[in-house]
Amino acid sequence: MSKINLLIAPNSFKECADATEITAIIQNQFAENEFRVKSIPISDGGDGFLKICENNFQLNIVTKDIQSFYDENYFQVPVGISNDRKQIFLESAEIIGMKKIPLEKRNPSILNSSNLGELLIKLGSEYPENSKIIIGLGGTATNDLGLGLCVPFGLKLINAKGIELPIQPKYFVDVSTITLPERKISIQIEVITDVEVPLFGQTGTSQTFAKQKGATDKEIEILEKGVINVISIMKLEHGIDVASKLIGAGGGLLLGLSLIADLKICFAEEFLLKKLKLEEEIRQTDFIITGEGAFDTQSMMKKGTGILINSAKKHQKKVFVICGKADRSVSSSMDNGVRIFPLEKYFPTEEESIQNYKIGIEKACAEIKSYILSHP
Repeated sequence: MSKINLLIAPNSFKECADATEITAIIQNQFAENEFRVKSIPISDGGDGFLKICENNFQLNIVTKDIQSFYDENYFQVPVGISNDRKQIFLESAEIIGMKKIPLEKRNPSILNSSNLGELLIKLGSEYPENSKIIIGLGGTATNDLGLGLCVPFGLKLINAKGIELPIQPKYFVDVSTITLPERKISIQIEVITDVEVPLFGQTGTSQTFAKQKGATDKEIEILEKGVINVISIMKLEHGIDVASKLIGAGGGLLLGLSLIADLKICFAEEFLLKKLKLEEEIRQTDFIITGEGAFDTQSMMKKGTGILINSAKKHQKKVFVICGKADRSVSSSMDNGVRIFPLEKYFPTEEESIQNYKIGIEKACAEIKSYILSHP
């Protein structure tokens, strides 16, 4: 009897564990001789991106000391270096991420990304042979349009009285003129992102993401006005028109990066299917197990899980989604080729499903295994 090919490729469960740990738990449940298992933990640019790249691209992980983005202290951030030292991998969530800042200090009205700019300069001097920096974009706590990271390169914001303003989004509405960066870095920056949103508007960076970063409704209103003001000045003073560009991911970080580097945007679909070679693996496998913490409407909007589901449909492969919880309307919209296993169904409360995620995953795997062996 030929073995059953199984691809295990989950994303992280944000409140529980990263993709690598989730993958190991699932893999342990399919150790029988009937299965030939291929495991590829995934990330669409957010939390866990660097660890995924370390495993797939054989990176050397080093740590760099940089100043905190919310106080005067310093902390260490991991940096991935390719063996030939020509590519450097960063994860924005490790530098200016929500997971790095205490709850009481979360305030996108005052936070900025200047420490990322300092890190880019530091890496450029320490690795002169480097030709590209790849940044996984996601999980950021900032909403400063990336202007903070431009400060070490010379960017300044000036009000109508000629006074230089702090690079804090709450002051963007008072900006009258902008001095652009005096210099750029000579290497290309490539950003991996799963989000295409404008810089402003109902679906823009402030109105869509600032609340989960700690902003109040009043602060979001001020942030929105500030973003519109900055964009207007960019066009009037410098001929830079970004009003219609979908670069609002990461609190608009892409705008700042475009001002100091030759910027390339790589969407999660290309990263996962081509660079991690998942499409090739999907084509060759019999069944796929993927998953994430919450399976909802956003999952099918260029997120890792949705990307795998769509590719699996294309190649007529069966997909099993293990998740912490599932939106019923999304689950019910899936066809017979996709089966959803929310861990919450195994426990009386959501809190218990989070605390006992390992047990929940094992239960889901038992159901999946039973289905596969009864549907060869």
